[in-house]
Amino acid sequence: MKDQFEQLKADVLAAVGKAADPETLATLRQEFLGRKGRLADLMKQMGTLVDEERKLAGSVANEVKGAIEAAFGEAEGKAAAASGAQAAQKEWIDVTQPAVPPTGRGHLHPVTQVQEDLEDLFSSMGFVIADGPEMESEFYNFTALNIPATHPARDMQDTFYVKGRKETLMRTHTSPVQVRGMRRYGVPLRMVAPGRCFRNEATDVRHEHTFHQLEGVVVDRGITLGHMKGVLETVAKHLYGNETQIRLRPKFYPFVEPGVNGEVPTPARQ
Repeated sequence: MKDQFEQLKADVLAAVGKAADPETLATLRQEFLGRKGRLADLMKQMGTLVDEERKLAGSVANEVKGAIEAAFGEAEGKAAAASGAQAAQKEWIDVTQPAVPPTGRGHLHPVTQVQEDLEDLFSSMGFVIADGPEMESEFYNFTALNIPATHPARDMQDTFYVKGRKETLMRTHTSPVQVRGMRRYGVPLRMVAPGRCFRNEATDVRHEHTFHQLEGVVVDRGITLGHMKGVLETVAKHLYGNETQIRLRPKFYPFVEPGVNGEVPTPARQ
């Protein structure tokens, strides 16, 4: 049987030497080393030999099996490396190229663009840009702004309250940031608070459950309504052009006195 094992070894070395890819080698491994392969068949035949012959054949079989395993291991390593090199060549990527095309991808939402534009404007006028939590307490959203517990704005029909969290709500305006800002920065203070607000509104062309505000607060000696009008005019001209005019009309707000409303006429009425 020694000759048969040696012949098997020679056949394997010849076949493996011609195989150039992992798939072919996998097929050959199954043919020669599989449970029903040629090596397994020869080893089954060893059962018919007498003790001395079986011992000699076993030694030869182990030697041949080791040589075959080594031949397959070396060939499979080379084939895997060659296959990887080919794949790398096909899928070659120039890592020095910019990841994003020069034209860029996507853009900022129009609301975000306007907000950032106004933040730059107010920063140029010396205002602090402040932010605060969208989920607020009743104290900051109402009580600290002189909106009493009996005020209709506190009703669930107007305000989104957080289920399971007593006295916690989605802020209905950015005014809570004014209170937080005054506590944080003290006075004198010039600050604006842009951000999202939430109200339990019946949606129509003029109302939404989520909208954006930008509120400002100035605390200092000698501040008058004239200063506020000047700031509003600056914002209006920045947004709509230098010819834009504004007007102030008295209006009641529960946490300021006196209260006025700034209005910008449409282009057709200017």
